[in-house]
Amino acid sequence: MSLLTSSIDLDMIKSPAGDAIPQLNESDVEELAKLLLLSGDTVRPIILRRISPISFQILEGYFEYFAALKAQEIDDRFASIRAYVVPTELESTVLEQYNFLRSSSTSIPIPNLPPVTNVSLDLDKIEEAIANRLEQKLTAAVEKTIDDRINASLQVIVGQITKQLDAHLTDFRQSLSLVPVHQVLEAKTQPTQSIPEVVPEKAVEVVPEKTIKAVKVQTTSKSAPKVTAKPKTERAKTTAKVKDKNIDNNDPKVLQVLNELNNLNFAELQRKLAQSAKTNVKFARPIDEIRLQQPNQKFLSIQDVIINVQGLAEKTMQKIIDAW
Repeated sequence: MSLLTSSIDLDMIKSPAGDAIPQLNESDVEELAKLLLLSGDTVRPIILRRISPISFQILEGYFEYFAALKAQEIDDRFASIRAYVVPTELESTVLEQYNFLRSSSTSIPIPNLPPVTNVSLDLDKIEEAIANRLEQKLTAAVEKTIDDRINASLQVIVGQITKQLDAHLTDFRQSLSLVPVHQVLEAKTQPTQSIPEVVPEKAVEVVPEKTIKAVKVQTTSKSAPKVTAKPKTERAKTTAKVKDKNIDNNDPKVLQVLNELNNLNFAELQRKLAQSAKTNVKFARPIDEIRLQQPNQKFLSIQDVIINVQGLAEKTMQKIIDAW
């Protein structure tokens, strides 16, 4: 029968009684403890006797055992020691061999241990000890699993948020690329537009309907777009007179375009107009000027937009609606 070494937890080894402890040099014990910490274990296994399924008694190796306890005090990660667990029938033979191999200068007298006779096992205590040990290991495993899953979930959430932010930033950059820089600066420096010149009502009545032209809005900015909105008075006179036969104001798509022409901000308005043709971006400024001049009055129909925005023809409006 061959002897095999096992790694035995120190808390499973029953401390010997006071009369069984040999006299040991405390400084030697501390020195060996430091060596055990450096090497990770003892090079000479201690000899143990099993007294219960989860506890052992020292037969030989007190010096190494107390050095291991000292190492555990220094570093609690050192929790086990290498040992031979000797069957009862081989105890005397193994101890004789161990004592023979010791040199006389370093030998420690082996205390007379009483033989093991009819050890009564308390099964309840054994089961409780085993259950406690299993519970500790299970708790550690569950905590590690939970931490790993939490970390994985956080990484997924962070990745999703990052993708959403990147998408929003991409959309924002695209919308900015459609807005000329000078118009953005002009919108910041000139929040209010100059009031257009009012054309007397008599002049509007004399001019035939087909020859009505938009009155250019006089502004102080040199970079203002050439296409301007018609003044409020002319708009009021001409809105009800022009009827377009091709654009149906009851079409849901036409109604959507009309609603967004009334409510979109300047940047979004430019982006929408650019979908039909980049040159149509120029109509965003006069539309916005009309809305600023008459904040409480919306465009009543697509014909109203065509009439009041200089240069906006019916065919162009139809292309804008188709591409909206």
